[in-house]
Amino acid sequence: MSNQKTTASKPANTRSQPDEQSVASYLRRHPDFFEDKPTLLADLRVPHTTGPAVSLVERQVAVLRESNVSLKKQLEGLVQVARKNGQLNAQLHTFTLRIIESDSLDALLTLIDKQLRRNFSASLVALRLLVGVNDDTSTDRDEFPVDADALRGLFRRRLSGGKPYCGQLNNEQLVTLFGEQAESVASSALLPLGGRGDLGLLAIGSFEKDRYHTGMDTSFLENLAEVITVATGKYLDQEPG
Repeated sequence: MSNQKTTASKPANTRSQPDEQSVASYLRRHPDFFEDKPTLLADLRVPHTTGPAVSLVERQVAVLRESNVSLKKQLEGLVQVARKNGQLNAQLHTFTLRIIESDSLDALLTLIDKQLRRNFSASLVALRLLVGVNDDTSTDRDEFPVDADALRGLFRRRLSGGKPYCGQLNNEQLVTLFGEQAESVASSALLPLGGRGDLGLLAIGSFEKDRYHTGMDTSFLENLAEVITVATGKYLDQEPG
C-alpha cells in the first residue's frame, strides 16, 4: 500500500503585512522617501527617549503639529467663505440684470420681493419707500407707508450710520414692518436706501436667530442696497417730503 503525503492547502492570494525589519530596511535603502511626502512625515510620531521628562524637541514637534491642524481648519474655513461669497456675488449679478429689465415701478417692486425670497433665502421682506414718485404711478402699495415721517423716526437710530444693521429689532419695529408675522422673526437685516435712508429702507426678516447678527460682514448687503437704491431711485422724488 503506497504512502500518500497530504499537503496542507495554503490560502490563495494572501498578502502578509511587512514586518518592522522589512520597513526599516526599505527606509535605509531609500533615505529620500519622505522628501515628497511632507504630510506623511508630519503625522509620524518619533519620541526622544530622555527618561520620564518629555524632550524639548518632542514638545516642539507636538506644538507644530497642533499648529498645522489649526491652520488647516482656518484655511478650510476661508475656502468655504470664499465659495459662499462667490455664490452670493453671482446671485447679485443675476438679480441686478433682472431688475434692470423692469419697465415700471410696480413690476420692479414685485420683482424685488420675489427675488429676495426665492434666491436669497429671505424668510420675510419689507421694502418701505419714504418719498413720493416722480410720475403718475400709484403709491397705493405696502411699500409706501401712510405716515412716512413716523416710520423714518422709528428707524432713524438704526439708519443713521448709513450702513446695514444686522441683529434684533424691537417689537414695535417688527410689527411695523412684518405685521402679524412679527412674532416669527428671530433676526433681521435693515438696509438704508439712499444715504441714511433718505429714500427708504429694506428689511429682511429671518426665522433663524443667528442668521443676522451684529458681528457679520455687511459688504454684500451694502451692495444689494446700492442696486435697489439705483433701481428704485429713477422712479422717486430724490428729496423726502
